[in-house]
Amino acid sequence: MDDDPRHVFLHASDVIRRHDWGKTKGYQNLKDRSLVPPPVMTHPDRWRLNQLSAREERRMAMAEATLQALVAPDRDQVTITDLLPQPKRRPRSA
Repeated sequence: MDDDPRHVFLHASDVIRRHDWGKTKGYQNLKDRSLVPPPVMTHPDRWRLNQLSAREERRMAMAEATLQALVAPDRDQVTITDLLPQPKRRPRSA
């Protein structure tokens, strides 16, 4: 058996199981090209494992970059106290 991801084709049910989607939501998501690339074969639909993996890697990298930009846009100047909620009242100066 060839384990090369370029030669592994997944059925719709395999893609749905891979992403842990429910059946109804899974078939809806398979039509969304921002979530899943188009199938390489149609009638019946088949997706190549390497294309799915590449798309997943790109989406994870984008999500991590977005998270880093939101949490710490400039790592040199952000401290843990900056991430904590600020007090509602300021102490009176003497």
